[in-house]
Amino acid sequence: MKSRAVALIAALPLLFGFKMFESRNSEVEQGNAAMQAGKAEEALAHYDKAVAKLPAEPGVHLDRGSALYALSRFDEARQEFLRATEGGQDPAVKGAAFRNLGNALSKLDKHKEAVEAYKRALALRPDDKAAKWNLEIALRKQKEEEKKQQDDKDKNKDDKKDDKDKKDDKKDDKDKKDDKDKKDDKKDKDKDEKKDQNKEDQKKQEKQPQPEKAPENQPERIQEMLKNLEANPKDLERERARLRAVRRGPPARDW
Repeated sequence: MKSRAVALIAALPLLFGFKMFESRNSEVEQGNAAMQAGKAEEALAHYDKAVAKLPAEPGVHLDRGSALYALSRFDEARQEFLRATEGGQDPAVKGAAFRNLGNALSKLDKHKEAVEAYKRALALRPDDKAAKWNLEIALRKQKEEEKKQQDDKDKNKDDKKDDKDKKDDKKDDKDKKDDKDKKDDKKDKDKDEKKDQNKEDQKKQEKQPQPEKAPENQPERIQEMLKNLEANPKDLERERARLRAVRRGPPARDW
């Protein structure tokens, strides 16, 4: 069904262009004969000359547009069909021009504009079955195009969201790394401070005067001294006098 519709669009200018509006102009007649023989390039040469002589004749522009369409020069054909819609009051001519304009626009993938051209053609000629058929095709293609555009738009949104999520994840990873680095730095700093404090405490302890160790075997020595003093009363008395003098004297300086 779809291939048949496309073929119909391609054939429409040939079916409804040159043949409907034959003129007594010899160039138009020769162009029509060339088109019937499938010689679109030759027909175009004759239509060019006819347009030069009849620039305001809508039918001649319609015929020239048909030749251009047959040569797949769709944008130029579109312009000729548009000119054919601008002149004259014959609804049949205008209707055919709008239908063929829709055909050229469809070939250019301008489906929304083609839909409007077919609607104009049907407003002028409601019984134009070819225009109705091609309008349905153009509407379907327009919906497909709009769906594709929406899908592309949604995909772009998803891609942007994914990019944003990736950036956020990278930022979170960086923040976590920064936090870890800060914690590690703080731990290292605390360790260093603790080491310094331990060193300082050790230095302070080293500076403090250490108590003198009591001589070894002090009890035995004291007992021995007492025995010696008791054996010699004079020495004992002298030792007691010395001790009394020491107690009465000024305290010894410790600096």
